[in-house]
Amino acid sequence: MTTWEYASVITANEAESQRAGVSVKLPGGTLERQQGDTSSVLNRLGGEGWELVSYHSSGAGSWGFEQFWLKRRSD
Repeated sequence: MTTWEYASVITANEAESQRAGVSVKLPGGTLERQQGDTSSVLNRLGGEGWELVSYHSSGAGSWGFEQFWLKRRSD
């Protein structure tokens, strides 16, 4: 039987600086701030075997929030 592990990537735009902060939560870990932009973080995780399974975006004006859910085989 195939088993999966899941991770999430969260991007939140800071209203004052207009810069996006990218954080990753891996299984069994804590939410950790990442270097680079959303694309580079997702590409790095893809290279580690993670696949994008879901995406959600919300916000308006100078504030925004995106969350990406990823999975990879754990067996």
